[in-house]
Amino acid sequence: MTTESYEFTARTLLNLGFGEEIAGPLQTKMEQNLAEFTLDHVRKFGKDEMHSVIYLSKGDKKDYVFVNRYDATLKQEGKEDLTQTFFIGATHNYTLQERYNMMDGRAVYKEQPFLEKVKDESAAEKWKPTGETYFAWRALDFKAADSFGNFLPKNMFWNHEKEIEKYPIKGIEENYDKQRLIRRLEKGNKVDVILLKEGKEIPAKMVANPRMMRLDFFDSDGQRMSVRKVTKEEIAQSQKNEMSPQEVQKAAIARAAEQRPGEAHTQKEGAKEQVAGEQKNAQRRKQGVHI
Repeated sequence: MTTESYEFTARTLLNLGFGEEIAGPLQTKMEQNLAEFTLDHVRKFGKDEMHSVIYLSKGDKKDYVFVNRYDATLKQEGKEDLTQTFFIGATHNYTLQERYNMMDGRAVYKEQPFLEKVKDESAAEKWKPTGETYFAWRALDFKAADSFGNFLPKNMFWNHEKEIEKYPIKGIEENYDKQRLIRRLEKGNKVDVILLKEGKEIPAKMVANPRMMRLDFFDSDGQRMSVRKVTKEEIAQSQKNEMSPQEVQKAAIARAAEQRPGEAHTQKEGAKEQVAGEQKNAQRRKQGVHI
């Protein structure tokens, strides 16, 4: 093992999303000068866990070790384990986070290579990249699997950037913030957003649903929310109706006063007593003059 070959493989695993913690076990295996070996890896995603067995082998280039594939098993409370094999290519690979999102039922928006069917020397048909690429949403088709039990990929085409403008989401009027939100959505993540409804801000989780060509929203309990699409004019008006900092202060003071009715009543009665007292003193002074 050379330093160069070790750093190459460690960097490959890091880019695939397996983190830096796998570098130690990788070095131990590579020092044994094995032609083939596996690495075990566990990553938590909230309450879920992804258990992966990574398959590596030496290539034609001396001392270089390549990641060939990994078997990922998704473990979720109350559900049977789900296993899928993911193969690693030279380019256009998915991260572990993206693969978890796909196994959890979501789709990922990614650049993908065009493939063409060719025959090798043994006359077996294989798919080979043409060198051209395209962008599409990709998910796992849980209704179709190959002879090894792996779910087949499913490509979908949907203009999600245009769709996101149809919902009352706070902050998307700024293109920079909008693009950051879109990038997280494209990875298949559950994205935290603030929805605007009748002047109120409602927190929600947003998920891309290219199968139905829509965005789905969920509350803090994971329950589906019904969110009405709005026009650009309605979104602009909702942003315009937001209170200024000065208005926020005034509203807070007004609410505090409403929460202290007893104190306000005492102040009012005190003022009445003060006026009554002044009136009595004035009456006494008038009587004194007559005397």
